[in-house]
Amino acid sequence: MLEIIYIVFMMLFLFGITIFVHEWGHFYVARKCGFQVDAFAIGMGPALFQKKIDGVIYKICLFPIGGYVSLPQLDPEGMQKVQGDNSNEEPQPLPDVSPWHKIAVAVAGPLCNIIFALLLGLLVTLGDHPEAPALVGTVAPESAAYEAGLRPADRIIAVNGNPVKTWYDVQVEALLGGNQFLSELAVERGTFVHTIALQTNNPEESDTFITGVTEAIPCILGRVTPSSPAEAAGIQPDDIVKSFNHIPVTDWNHFTELVQETADQTVPLQIERNGETLQLTVTPAFDESTDRVLIGVSLGGSLAMPWTLSGNPIEQIKSDASSIFRLLKALTTADEAKQAAGGLGGPVAIFTMIWFALKMGILNALGLIRFININLAVLNLLPLPVLDGGHIVFSLYEGITRRKVPTKIITSLVNAFAILLISAMLFLSVRDVDRAFNIGRFFEKETPTATEPIETSD
Repeated sequence: MLEIIYIVFMMLFLFGITIFVHEWGHFYVARKCGFQVDAFAIGMGPALFQKKIDGVIYKICLFPIGGYVSLPQLDPEGMQKVQGDNSNEEPQPLPDVSPWHKIAVAVAGPLCNIIFALLLGLLVTLGDHPEAPALVGTVAPESAAYEAGLRPADRIIAVNGNPVKTWYDVQVEALLGGNQFLSELAVERGTFVHTIALQTNNPEESDTFITGVTEAIPCILGRVTPSSPAEAAGIQPDDIVKSFNHIPVTDWNHFTELVQETADQTVPLQIERNGETLQLTVTPAFDESTDRVLIGVSLGGSLAMPWTLSGNPIEQIKSDASSIFRLLKALTTADEAKQAAGGLGGPVAIFTMIWFALKMGILNALGLIRFININLAVLNLLPLPVLDGGHIVFSLYEGITRRKVPTKIITSLVNAFAILLISAMLFLSVRDVDRAFNIGRFFEKETPTATEPIETSD
């Protein structure tokens, strides 16, 4: 229960601070440029808490899906129905502000997200987690992948001509490729590179991405159980297992298989720690509660995620931005748009990702929040009327032509796109819930027979 309370609190806090940073950027620059600020809100919808200080209404609202700063000189009437009327007083004429100041205010929100992402990137570097490449773990001898020439320890470096680094990249490119998920994989084995065509599966509809193939999970050790054989051997978190009992270890699954064969035997263990190779000995013991031979360590490192935990902060942000631009490119490409749209997630998906990232560790969660900040910065700069990019376009028009865009046009466009944006978020949220709980089955004429999933543990 305490863990659940902690995770829920951290979910709301981490997402809330991301929204706060964005809106604070608008607020701070708007004040410096002499704008009237009517409200500063975290969340949308009815206010759970509000207080008026120096003419500004500060709010925390019911729905934690965004926020806003009400600036009548930038957005005269638009979004009033969404934000709520921030004053019971009659609106007063306001002095004009420079279009270049408007652009500065609009850019300030995304810029603060980028600065915050850099700070998060610095914190993430404290973990020094190596990025897991797209290495093949096992290949079933009877599978089509084996017949095509795929082998354990092969590294996938490109899919359909697009370079990839991680298994997440491999899945994205395969799904965007369409063609019933028939993909061309460029596979590296030592200095030899060859291309093979393989059928891949939709991860939402199949247990395996490539039938008969498992991913190589880097054998990075996590938590060490107190008073365990691992602790007695001197093993530490983040050690990387290189060999066990003189046998080179290919991945985590291979390591757990080797451990099962050495109950109560003292065997050599070679690990890598901070770039140095160390020789240890460990004595695995049989555990009756799990009916397995254990040494008392958990899997560490990170799984294949859209966000990276490797590189300096600039490299992390470049990787984040690259993933976002790749998705935007796919959404505007005829052959990839359908697959890309099918992979989009809404607020429910975001909070689910934060939940699992927190379960994997605070640094992993900070990596995700960094990714979300860059996502928020990039998407807000798109030239759509309801976003910061739309206000930049309006202001550029005013600055270049020296004519204002009529208030009615701004209001109509902002409200229309606000309705579209909110509708899209609601649609994605419903789809996210359906993916998680399969609520669509209640609307089907015939309910298919469900098969109980098989749970496995290492």
